[in-house]
Amino acid sequence: MKTLKLFSLLAIGAMLSCCTQTYAYMPEDIDGQGTLVIQGGGDRHPDIVKAIIDNAGGASSKILVVPFASAYAAEVGPEQAQEFKNAGCPSASYILCDKDKLDNPENMEKLRGVTGIFFSGGDQNRLVEYLSGTQFLEAIRRLYAGGAVVAGTSAGAAVMSDIMLTGSATPGNSDEFNYFKKGAVATSKGFGFLKSIVIDQHFVARKREIRLLNVLLDNPGYRGIGIDEATAIVVKPDNTLSVVGASKVMLYEPVDDKSFKVTILSPGDNCKL
Repeated sequence: MKTLKLFSLLAIGAMLSCCTQTYAYMPEDIDGQGTLVIQGGGDRHPDIVKAIIDNAGGASSKILVVPFASAYAAEVGPEQAQEFKNAGCPSASYILCDKDKLDNPENMEKLRGVTGIFFSGGDQNRLVEYLSGTQFLEAIRRLYAGGAVVAGTSAGAAVMSDIMLTGSATPGNSDEFNYFKKGAVATSKGFGFLKSIVIDQHFVARKREIRLLNVLLDNPGYRGIGIDEATAIVVKPDNTLSVVGASKVMLYEPVDDKSFKVTILSPGDNCKL
């Protein structure tokens, strides 16, 4: 684990932080007894799959893949369910249906006894549109409140935040995000499993540091977590975070309105949110 302090977003350099600070961010109020496993996209590292299954009950776990973020949901759903079966979860399945049928009794029944939900990658806006306002999503919230795992990758990671990155720039701005500018990054409302932390994915691989910092500047008091590919954070109800997978996680915490403490986390590292 390495901690840096960015004294100014306009500064190029950063230095080791060696002093105690009072940080200007809202505490994260986790309101469920379950576990979040949030992957930054890319390959599913075996340790990530293991973390999902172990926290969902191991060999007795029951995992449901929700593939609606994907444009190829009919292929992704069975493929990812089989991935969980191969890794030691014999009761892994998936759901496929039209949006207007999601709350039908036969689809709601698929959630009975589920101990883990997995949101696939794709387009987070599509996933939010599919699930928002449904009884199905409210049932997932109840499962999480009762102790189930809620997991996701890429788009399925972005939806975990209350403030969700849509993946686009606002009109008139470039989505390369190689500049600091107020209001440049488009956001919308995600599922809010994390209330005061903004998640960004594919973080190191796609050089998304400035994109996330722009969102944090637009939303004072929020923290940001950038998760690289083949890497995940595991968030427990006691507000502990641990890292599993192959690469890095970067935690951004505001010190004031222009400065951030940056903590670089590697697999095996943990911290308190």
